[in-house]
Amino acid sequence: MSDKTQADEPANKDIAKKKAKPDLTFEEKVEQLVRFMQFEPLIRELDYQILVSCAERVGLSELEERIASWPAFKAATRDQHALITELVNHHGLELFELDEAGNPVLEADKAGLTENEVDDLVAGFAYRITAVGKEAAARLDPERRFRALLDDAPARRDAYLSIVGFLRDKHSFADVDVFLRGQAVAGLSREAGDGGVQPSVFVDKLERAGALFYDGGWQATEAGLKVAADATCAARA
Repeated sequence: MSDKTQADEPANKDIAKKKAKPDLTFEEKVEQLVRFMQFEPLIRELDYQILVSCAERVGLSELEERIASWPAFKAATRDQHALITELVNHHGLELFELDEAGNPVLEADKAGLTENEVDDLVAGFAYRITAVGKEAAARLDPERRFRALLDDAPARRDAYLSIVGFLRDKHSFADVDVFLRGQAVAGLSREAGDGGVQPSVFVDKLERAGALFYDGGWQATEAGLKVAADATCAARA
């Protein structure tokens, strides 16, 4: 072998080969999407709402308008299109290219066309939740998360339910603080072995579970109210 040939050869041949990434299994895709959605609390609920709002195919403009109307979007760290694109990239949403009539543009429709002709053919975009997105949304369903919170901390159960009931109407945190102190939350915390927990901890736990949201004040979500109502009915039975 000549010196030139040796010089042209990489010392590590594996580096020279671009390895194809292995295909992810369905479960791996779901886990990847769930991790992504949980990574940033400020957009976690937005990502969930986007997924479940795309049960049927939705056009880009309509979807962007929906997202802008949600209270959680006020604290979002990126715009609507970026939020949507991230969910596409993480297997949660399927992207459709549409023609002027609103019909999906298939790869076969692009065959033989120039780049400009393809641009002329594609008039819009739409999105629909994937099977991976449906499974991730089911795992992050706020009703499921709130029930898990209640089951994991039975000594705090009454306090959590009281807060959600109080926040059927919007209140400031100061109002919540006064309400909780009147409900002897500190006593409940000591009984639970917490040594006394500040009201802010209860609010934070409920927000993370999808039972509360903030929009100029704290308020119970629909999921929070439903789980609270179910729990009350079960206690009476």
